[in-house]
Order: sequence, then structure tokens, then C-alpha cells
Amino acid sequence: MAPGNAPAEPVVDVDDIQGNILAGFNKDHQRLIAIVFRGIPAAKRWLLRVVPHINSTREVLAFNTLFKMARARRGGQEPIGLVATWTNIAFSHDGIAKLTSAAIADDLPDPSFVAGLTKAQSQFLGDFAASPQDDPTAEWVVGGTGHIPDVLMIVASDRVDQLVALAAEIIPSEQIDGPDAPTVVWQELGETRTDLPGHEHFGFRDGVSQPGVFGLVSKRPKAVLTPRFLENPDPTTVAFAKPGQPLVWPGNFVLGYPSTNRNDGTPVDPAPLKQPWFRNGSFLVFRRLTQDVAGFHRFLRDTAADLAQTPGFTGLTPEHLGAQLVGRWPSGAPISRAPQQDDTSLAADSLANNDFLFGSDTPPPDYLPGVKHAGAFPPAMEGSNGPICPHAAHIFKVNPRDLASDVGPDFDTLTRRVFRRGIPFGPPLAQDSPGDDGVERGLHFICYQASVVDQFEFLQQHWANAEGFPATGGNDTIIGQRPDRKRSASIPPIVTGQQGAAVTTPTQWVKPTGGGYFFAPSLSAIRNVLAADSPAPDVASSRAVVSPPRRPEKKRG
Repeated sequence: MAPGNAPAEPVVDVDDIQGNILAGFNKDHQRLIAIVFRGIPAAKRWLLRVVPHINSTREVLAFNTLFKMARARRGGQEPIGLVATWTNIAFSHDGIAKLTSAAIADDLPDPSFVAGLTKAQSQFLGDFAASPQDDPTAEWVVGGTGHIPDVLMIVASDRVDQLVALAAEIIPSEQIDGPDAPTVVWQELGETRTDLPGHEHFGFRDGVSQPGVFGLVSKRPKAVLTPRFLENPDPTTVAFAKPGQPLVWPGNFVLGYPSTNRNDGTPVDPAPLKQPWFRNGSFLVFRRLTQDVAGFHRFLRDTAADLAQTPGFTGLTPEHLGAQLVGRWPSGAPISRAPQQDDTSLAADSLANNDFLFGSDTPPPDYLPGVKHAGAFPPAMEGSNGPICPHAAHIFKVNPRDLASDVGPDFDTLTRRVFRRGIPFGPPLAQDSPGDDGVERGLHFICYQASVVDQFEFLQQHWANAEGFPATGGNDTIIGQRPDRKRSASIPPIVTGQQGAAVTTPTQWVKPTGGGYFFAPSLSAIRNVLAADSPAPDVASSRAVVSPPRRPEKKRG
């Protein structure tokens, strides 16, 4: 936005907002711990003990900045000895009701959070059971109807031994918190793949596209929350922090701040909150998703072999078909900029791998003075040569970018964005495996937003599951869900001048096996409201654990 015309950016309370929401932990190891309360006094004693371990956005931002600086100084190599261990915490509706009252928990401004991820909400998302009358959550390993935990705790670290040590210190204990101490009902470790760091189990790089956030860390010196690399001279268009990273007002992710006007992108004043302590909090959606890796790759092999016999798809490979269904090659290179083959150099360039539009040809970026960039890659020409990326591709279905959707202009798309903080769980399937090895694997999907209804649920139920939204082209074959398990997608030809084709999936490769809706309050709210009316225990506590590792380990980007 042009100087003098742009609305003032708010100062974001980075000392009070939990760190995983806006900054992201980005760790190799992350344990999720589900907890239920037994006695409320004991629960409050435990919370007071845990509060000093909960990390703020300022802490996580500072470490992430230091890590990026050290890696850049070493020419892209991982810095040795730079390690941190983080903790964040979120509460279900029932958890907040137990610590305060049902009326106060009902005051949180999201009806789906209040309802919880039970049978009705699960069915609304398209989760399936043996029959429509059955509860899709009945066999979940965590969460679901009648089994919603009160707390979801996240402990993440660069070193698994540091994670284990901190988790052992802060999980509830009868010896410390009393005989009615909260109980751990489920926990599971997620880890980045050692064979393909940054990739999920289907083999595709994950987390490439995240929104930027308008807002300041401080006024003096003036420091922005999301670093800026681009000029944004036209206040009537979407503003970008860097190529492909639109700037969204913080109220779309954290309560109590201006949010994005769906018609023109201008900031909208925050709605009044019924409880002042809701400010600086965010809604967390957790979905434990198992992945049928063998089935997915078998479909790619069989379908690519059949399509390769038709004129529009001569030479089609399973990898290319997979790229069309995802919208990116396994490396993360967008198919819009690399239509015929993967480009690992493009994928590795953070100023290029997300720089593409769907409704028009992508213009060259207008960088700020002093920004160093490579910029030697072919631009995305979706406007004149498209569609190149199928409109049923996963990255299109959940983010149509500049293309007007069924619900509004491209500014509306900004209001649907979420911050994704997922990590794989389970070992990768061996490349030489002839089929499924019977070992469970998948993704701990976590996202933060200011509205479960208008963001996560909208993306899943209204766009990913639907055949014709946000534009015609089919279902999201990766995460979309239908009662008959079958989804279809229209695939444009890879040979110029030929006809495209439609593919239909025989089954569901991604299946929900756990989850819940939670609220991640501010640090002050946890300390002064949720844990109030209980004396602090006489135990030593600390914040982040920072120490040198025994050996360097790779990090997620």
C-alpha cells in the first residue's frame, strides 16, 4: 500500500500471544499431549506451574530470526548448537467451562468451537462412518463425541531428548499437583522425515504457502511482524510481503485486532469481545489424519499408465499426475511455473516458489531496494495459457488466490487463510515396499484462525469437499471427503492442443482418526483467569530450554 494511503498497522502484543500462532515453532520433533481435568483446584495448580514454560510470539520470533541469520551466514547450512524447546497450550470448550463457567465458555465467538468436534460437526466436515447413522468419531484415538480432552498441549524441540525432558517436567503429576491432578489421556510424537525433511508422507513438500500478517512488533523502532520484500504501490490491490505471500490483517488469526474486509481488503475494526481476556487468543483446529501412502501411489501409477495412452497425456508419469492433483511437484515447485517437470532450484527459492496467480499471468515482482533475488525462472502464465494448474488441485481448492470464487473477489480469499502448523507422525513407507506395510502414518494437522466456521470448516466443507467450488473442476482429491469415498478431478492436458481428462479416485487416502477444536488463550489469560484462585506451587520453573545439541540435526524450513 502506498505511503500516506495505507491504514496504520496495529502493534501486536507479541509478549502475550502464544508463539506457535503467528511465528510458528518449526521444529523437527513435536509431541501433542491431550489432558483431562479431574479436580479443578489441582488443574489450576498445574496450570500455574506450566505458565512459565509457555512461550510467547516474541520469544519464537527472536529465535527464528536468529536461526535464519545464522543459516544465511553459513551459506544455507544448519547452524550448530542453536537449539530451542517450546511449549504452547490450548483448551476445549469444556476445559474452559470447568475452569470458569459454561456461560463464559459459551461467550467465545465461534459456534463450532462451542459445539466441539463431535458427531454432528464431524459429519458436517464429511467424515464418514460405516453408515450415515454411525458416529464417525467412534473409533478415533483421541477426541470425538464424549471424549473431548480439556487441554491440548504442544511441546516442540530441535532435539528429541530436550523434548522428552521438558515434557516430563510439565505434564500433570499427582506428586506435585495433588491426588486429583489432571490426567494425560493420549500423547503422540510427530517428527519431520529424516529421508525427506519438510515433506509429508505422500512425498510432497508441505507448508510452502503461509500468509503474512499486517502488524508491528514495536513502534520504536518500527518493526513489522512479517518482513517485507516488495513495494505495494496500489492500495486497491492485495498487498504482498514477498512474492506469493499476501498480507492479512491480524484479526483473521487473533481475536481483538482489525480483520480483513472481504470486499476491498481494508481493515475492519474488531467486534467487541464478551470477555476482555479473549483478546490475543486464537482458535486451534487439530486433526489426526492417517495417510494410505501405498494406495495413493498405486492410484498414480495405474491412472498415469492409462492416461499416457491418450493423445493429451502422452508420456505422463505418476509423479506428473501427482503434481497435477496437488498443484506442486514433490520438491514444492508450483506446477504453474514448472508445467512439464520438477524444478528443485525453483522450489528452493523462497522468493519464487510461491509467486504465481491463477486468474491472470503473474507480473514480475517489484522488489524493495536492496532485496537480493535470483528471479531467473519462467513466470506463471495461467491467464494466457491456462489452466495449467487444475482447479481441482489441492493448492487451488484451499487458496484460489487472485481468482474470484463462488463467494466473492480475491479479497475474500484472504479471509479464509489459516496458519498451518502440522507435522508428520509415523515412519515413512519404504520406497521399495511392494504395498502397505501395516504401519500407521499420517499428519498431525494443526491450524490457527479467528473463526473455525469461516476459515477451517469453510475450506474443508465448502471448497475441498465440493465439486464445483471455489470454481468448477472437481473435488480436492487429497483432503476432500464424500460419502461414497470417490472424488473426481478435471485434469488439463500436458500436450498442447489436445483434450483434458477426468480422473476418479476409488477410495479415501486421508482419513481422520482424531481431533478437536480448541482455544489458545493469551499468556495473561491463562495466568490471571484460567489458573486464578490457586496459590502458585513452590517449584522451580523455566521458559524455553536452550542448549547445544550433541550433534546437528536438520530443521524444517
